[in-house]
Amino acid sequence: MIKLEPLTGSHDRIGFDCGVELLNGWLKQTALQHQSKGISRTFVAIPNDDDALQTYRSLGYGAISSRAILGFYALASAFVLIEDLPQALAKRYPRQIPVTRLGRLAIRADMQGQGLGKLLLADAISRARNAAQAVGSAGIVVDAKDDAAARFYQHHGFVICDREPIKLFLSMW
Repeated sequence: MIKLEPLTGSHDRIGFDCGVELLNGWLKQTALQHQSKGISRTFVAIPNDDDALQTYRSLGYGAISSRAILGFYALASAFVLIEDLPQALAKRYPRQIPVTRLGRLAIRADMQGQGLGKLLLADAISRARNAAQAVGSAGIVVDAKDDAAARFYQHHGFVICDREPIKLFLSMW
């Protein structure tokens, strides 16, 4: 029903609303700029085909077009200091390690709670692992927006960093 692809200027960024203005604004105003400058890469979930569009419309999602963004996430290269990691993991690494930062992850407000976030996270982890094969990255770090988001990431294997309870880490190796 959906496909995941890199964000382009043809996607309907203006129509996206996840209920968090900071995330909406970032997608609408910043994501493409960061992408063009090589700062981050944003991937979007859109309807797969006309059959998917018809299904969404039959379920009451009338405003969905073929370029509507159902959800998105962004990845960037980063580094963390071992002091920022959970203490049990920190002793495995040198003082500073390369990581992949999951900078944003959001789902349309009317589609939340249906498993799309889990699908986007799985795709983000897969892309980060594939990139780590070529470039090197010890894991994925994310700054959760709140406690509920932190619980979502913990449920999927991320561990809370000692110094910042909304910063979480997932080791790749």
